[in-house]
Amino acid sequence: MRNTSLLLVVVCFVTLGCEVGTSVRLGAGPSFHFDGSGRLVSFRIYGPRSGRKIATPVDAQSLMWSIERAPDAPSGVLVSGIEIEYGKVPRGYLQKFPNTGAALPLAIGQVYVFDAVTTGAPGANGFVYMGQNRPIQINVPGLCGSSSLSDVKPVKCGTNEPYIEPRNIEQFVRENRLSKLTRGY
Repeated sequence: MRNTSLLLVVVCFVTLGCEVGTSVRLGAGPSFHFDGSGRLVSFRIYGPRSGRKIATPVDAQSLMWSIERAPDAPSGVLVSGIEIEYGKVPRGYLQKFPNTGAALPLAIGQVYVFDAVTTGAPGANGFVYMGQNRPIQINVPGLCGSSSLSDVKPVKCGTNEPYIEPRNIEQFVRENRLSKLTRGY
């Protein structure tokens, strides 16, 4: 059965040019293990703003670390099989933030956003809670960033109402933990 499935995937790619959306599995560190048919353009981690526990998606003012494909690798590397460890720049990429030095440290008890931009297939993004023993991939239902590019605010999706963080973050993480793969917020 496994060989048949693999053969179908190969036939799909070769004859039909199928896209397989990017998926991410979280590992210790944190590290991000990718799969899919696209090519990685950039990868970013965003942190919560001061006084908050949960990062707002794509909030440029809370960027913790980012990489982009190197000029000599204009199409990026195939995501299938890529592993990115936080703060370590993989071959074919350049660190864009911080401009110099190491990635900003991640704090235990905080929720971070990761965002992988790809070409040739949909990218991936999601939330990571830094637990005492290991990072945990979670869902944060209803959290979106406002449409203001200059100052993104956490809002309830589909509204301009402020997003109110849960009082008990550990309970929230237990209730919203993802089991294996993440394809989006």
